[in-house]
Amino acid sequence: MKDKSNNDYAEEQVVSIAPERKLVWRLLGYLRPFKKILSFALVLLLISKVIEAVVPVFIGDLSQKILNSLDLDGADKALLLKSIFVECFVLLVLVILSFAFDFGNIILRSWIGQKSLYTFRRQIYEHVLRMPLAYFDRNSIGRLMTRTIHDVDQINLMFAESVIPILGSIFLFISIFICIVVMDWKIAVFMLFVLPMVWGLTHHFRLKQRRNYERIRTVVSAMNTFIQEHLMGASIVRNFGLQAKAKFEFEKINMDHCNANFASINQFGLFIAGIDFLQNFCLIIAFALLAMSSIGEQGFQAGVFFTFSLYVVMFFRPLSDLAERYNILQSAMAAASRIFSVLDTQSEKSVDLGKMHLKHVQTIAFEDVWFAYEKENWILKGISFQIEKGESAAIVGMTGEGKSTILSLLMRFYEIQKGAIKINGNDIRQYTMESLREQFSVVLQDPVIFSGSIAQNISMFNPMIDSKQINSVLNYLGIASQMDRFPGGLDYELKEQGKGLSSGEKQLISLARAAVSQRSVLVLDEATTNIDTKTEQIIQEALKKVIENMTSIVIAHRFSTIRDVSLIMVLHGGRIVETGTHEHLMANKGIYEKLYRLQFKSI
Repeated sequence: MKDKSNNDYAEEQVVSIAPERKLVWRLLGYLRPFKKILSFALVLLLISKVIEAVVPVFIGDLSQKILNSLDLDGADKALLLKSIFVECFVLLVLVILSFAFDFGNIILRSWIGQKSLYTFRRQIYEHVLRMPLAYFDRNSIGRLMTRTIHDVDQINLMFAESVIPILGSIFLFISIFICIVVMDWKIAVFMLFVLPMVWGLTHHFRLKQRRNYERIRTVVSAMNTFIQEHLMGASIVRNFGLQAKAKFEFEKINMDHCNANFASINQFGLFIAGIDFLQNFCLIIAFALLAMSSIGEQGFQAGVFFTFSLYVVMFFRPLSDLAERYNILQSAMAAASRIFSVLDTQSEKSVDLGKMHLKHVQTIAFEDVWFAYEKENWILKGISFQIEKGESAAIVGMTGEGKSTILSLLMRFYEIQKGAIKINGNDIRQYTMESLREQFSVVLQDPVIFSGSIAQNISMFNPMIDSKQINSVLNYLGIASQMDRFPGGLDYELKEQGKGLSSGEKQLISLARAAVSQRSVLVLDEATTNIDTKTEQIIQEALKKVIENMTSIVIAHRFSTIRDVSLIMVLHGGRIVETGTHEHLMANKGIYEKLYRLQFKSI
């Protein structure tokens, strides 16, 4: 577990704030396939805003007519009331039309947002799946989950609730200002002097909120990583009594999240309070200007002042809406910056330049291979060996010598720095990664079990492999009885990560998976390390049958599992220091013999 101070999330803060304009244009690219529908939604919105802008004129005129009717009687009053009724009807029609256009706009933009979200999430998920293993070594699963789920949801809010509404608010703002100019140019001139203050307040808000939302995204990512890490390791946390420490660390991250949101709320509150102040200030000035201009025959026009009051409120309302939308936009910008940092990271697809399709494996050769995970901190130094079709080879050595690394390099999960790895005499980089990896069946020390039935986990969800084939393989391996013990047999539904299964049961499923796939090479990476002796015997018998007609490479801690292999390679100090059969290496009394004696002495 890592301690994180309130201001230190260096592991998460790997993304600089990209220019907003660049991010916006890149995000808008996801809307391009829907440009016709988007254009129609925009037209609906603009019509709605035009109606919204002219409504105060009707309301002001109606108010003035109602006031004037108080001084009339008889036919004149009836005529005026009829005019008021007609104007009210027109106003009602406008409001209904505005509602209809708004409703259509909301439905269309929500549909566009969901479609864009679908494309966006699929793209990032597929890209993450193609990332090299080195990327997962540097980035936590919790962080990647945040990018794929939470950050993409923020982008959806921008598509559905920010882009088009912001354009609508801007258009409404311009429409209202034009109406004010038409009604009284003096008030319009005064409003022009207020605009620089509004711009300054908005600019300050924009800069502060961008940093605040970047901070919020950083802390959310750290929180997701922390929760995912500690929930997966819940048994270890309890076993070592780390609950208090975990609680303390979580409280620090949670407080950082709280403080980051408070900072955002403070900036939003300052902006809204500033807009309210300017709005009230403009109302006072508008009243004063109208009062001074009313000295004359007509007197003070209450309807005109009412119209201006509505316009002043509406003039600043788009700015408040822009602030709220900008909150969404800034959250989306912070999320987009991080998502694009993932999408811009080179995937395996960019280095998968091979054109040849590998159909079978005749020979595997390492020729003076050097490899380091970091710079020149060499894990493997000049590794050379060759395995022919049908041979079984084992690699042994102390922990950390690079045994599993050899297998990862063979399947191009990592790229070597020096030397060459060849299959059938060709450099493995000449083959496509997909066809290369299709030749290997891998049985790991900690098998990966997916949610689904036992049959699906054995077939790896391949519809071409039916239950008849699976049963045939299980009977051949002699492990059918172990699978029959489950309620429902092969149809028994397994939980996430195989919860409820023993290590041996997981390993049997993994071994059956390798056998039923019928690939060229079987890779066993310490497959019997964590299982009991009885299950190991069952697996050993099954393994003998699996490798009869297959090339096999075994990484083993238990030397009892490799006594019958045709070639044993001993790794020490990043180099192969001994090769031969079990009998030959025991007779040499070298490192292998010492490791063998040490293991059986401890039993």
